[in-house]
Amino acid sequence: MENPDLWKWLTGQEQPPEAVKTNPVFTAVADKVMNNLNAHASPETRAKPGQPWVRGWDDIEKGRDSPITGNQ
Repeated sequence: MENPDLWKWLTGQEQPPEAVKTNPVFTAVADKVMNNLNAHASPETRAKPGQPWVRGWDDIEKGRDSPITGNQ
């Protein structure tokens, strides 16, 4: 699989195909990624589940419309 697809699936931006969704390795990695995001990423820097992210990893440096805290 391509990295952009995997990232979207792992972060809940898109639903993975059934074969991927039921893979135990993918499930374990997805759980770890979401636990880390929930623990360390500011909610205002993330989109609602099923929606693409609108902010990048370096938004903290972009100026007045940047989130108060960035994605660390």
